[in-house]
This record gives sequence, C-alpha cells and structure tokens, in this order.
Amino acid sequence: MHYGKHQPSLAAGRPVFYPLIPILLLAVWIGGCATWIGSERAACIESRAAFDIGSATLKMKAAEVDRCANIPLNPLLRKDVKVAFSENTPNRSFSPEIQRLGIAELQKLKSDAEARGVSKFAGVATAAFREAINAPAFLAEVKRQTGVDIRLISQDEEALLGYKAVRAAMPAGPVVTWDIGGNSMQMVYQDRSGRYRLYRGRTASVTFKRLVLEDILHKEACRSSSPNPIGAKNLARALAAARSAAGDVPAAIQNALKQSDTNMIGIGGVHNASLRHQLQAEDAYTRDELAAALQKRIDWSDSQIGGAYADTDVTNLILVLGFMQALEIDRVILKDINLTDGVLIEPSFWQ
Repeated sequence: MHYGKHQPSLAAGRPVFYPLIPILLLAVWIGGCATWIGSERAACIESRAAFDIGSATLKMKAAEVDRCANIPLNPLLRKDVKVAFSENTPNRSFSPEIQRLGIAELQKLKSDAEARGVSKFAGVATAAFREAINAPAFLAEVKRQTGVDIRLISQDEEALLGYKAVRAAMPAGPVVTWDIGGNSMQMVYQDRSGRYRLYRGRTASVTFKRLVLEDILHKEACRSSSPNPIGAKNLARALAAARSAAGDVPAAIQNALKQSDTNMIGIGGVHNASLRHQLQAEDAYTRDELAAALQKRIDWSDSQIGGAYADTDVTNLILVLGFMQALEIDRVILKDINLTDGVLIEPSFWQ
C-alpha cells in the first residue's frame, strides 16, 4: 500500500499550510496565557507600609509585596525615629508629651510613605505598650488621628514575626534568631519536629542600661538618663549581670547553639544599628571584636560616643558580650531585619 499517493504534494503545486495552524493557535494561546499570568501577578502586588512602635524607637518600612505569595518585592522607604516611650511612663502610663510626640512622628512617617504611593498601613506595638496601663487608649487615639491600626502584640508574637521574616530571607539551615529591643529580648529556634523554642527575656537595651545605672553605678535612673562614662572598674560587674540574665535561655536553644551548623542571626536595632555602627561590621561580628570595641569605649562620655542613642550604646556592648560569653557564641551573623519585615508579609495584618 502506498500511503504517499494520497498525501498532498508540494511538487504538484499545492503548498500545504494547515500544519502551521496548530502552531499559530499555540502561539496565540501562549501569548494569551502570558498576558493572563502577567495581569494575575500584577493583581497580587500591593504597596504597604508597616510600623513597629518599640520601647525606644518608631520604625517604618514601606515596600511592594506579593500578597499572593506573602513575599516582599521592591523596597520603597525605610525610616527610624527615636521616641523614648519606655522612659516616659510615670506610674506605668505614657505621658501626654510622649503621646503627642509619638502621634506626630507616626503621621510624618505615614505622609512620607503616601508620597511613595503607599495606601495600606499596619503596625505593631511591643514591650513598653504591654506594660503601660494607658496603652489601649493611646493606640485608639493613634488610630483616630492617623488612621493606622497598631496592634498590641505579645512577646511570643513579637518573636515569631522576627523569626518568620528571617526564614523568608534565609530558607535553609538551622538558625537561632536574636532580637533585642528596648524592654524585651527574644530568641527563637525551630527544632526538627517543627516546634518553636522561645526565650522571652526582660533584660534588654533600656532595662539593662537602668540596671547598670542603679545597681552598679548607684545612680537614680529618673535623675540620670545615661550611665556614661561607665568606667573600666565597673565592667566586670556589668558583664556578670549580663551573663546571669543569659542563664534563663532555655536548654533547647543553648544546645542548638552548640551545634556547628547552627547560625546565630542578629536582627533588630541593637544588632543592626548600635553594634553594627560601633564595630563597623558588615555581615557579622565576633566575640573578640565586640570585646575590643568595649574596652575602647568603656571610659567614653556621651559626647565622645555621639549619636541619638549614646546613652545605650556602651551598655548594649556589655549586654551582648555577656550573653555571648555565657552561651559560648563566637559569631553573630547580621540580618537587617526587624518586626516591620514580619508585618509586611503576615496576611493577618492586611485582611
């Protein structure tokens, strides 16, 4: 049988076009799919600004976010402003002056974000607000005057927001995240079963500064806002106090840190602003580098230290070094991540 006799012949002068039709239809279909996928992706992209109202600093980060995949895309704006909430709480209540300042600074940050095209806002309040009895009324006033809904979160929520933001940036390998705020400190480790192990510390940047002022230098914190110069003669006692606080870190976290493949990740302002600046660190710092910087600054005054956070910079060095000594941490990897990164990608804040 000769099937070729029944096939169209180019030699017979009858060119065949119909085999191209499926190819053309496929091209049209692919083009349509690409347009559809592009429009779907565009619908997922949202410009957001997240706020973190901490004990000593008001932070904002604005970015384009893929709300479908819950991942950050293009950063738009980042700003931090010192607002000393935890040091303006007489009788455990925010003073009228600090409330006015906080609202004014938040409104400025919001306006800056709006100028970048941002229209969605959310935020969190942390340790100082958990302790102030008038925090709910203050946050309600923030919402009334600025339109921004600030959620008061627990220390566990605070810890996990930071951890999840790190995991979005570093999906592989075991890590312990270490976040130090003004009034609280968090460490988080997720074990192989998926269980979160948390350290909920109360010794942090501002609280440790007060401890040094009152218990070591014997000054009244209400009369003196800075312990500087601390003096080399007081260093051993201050380090001992920090090491003592580190004794409360859970055994599961301490054991994880002893494993050679576990990385300690420093997030938040103490690691990525205070220590990074003082140590001139880029991606990481070691315990020896920290000790050397501390020896240099222990006798410095606020004017020699410089900057808006001079009153806590040296005590931050002591606090972190004491913890590194007690937990046998040789190196901390710096990731410039804070709670705003967690808020930006957490769906519950944007529903």
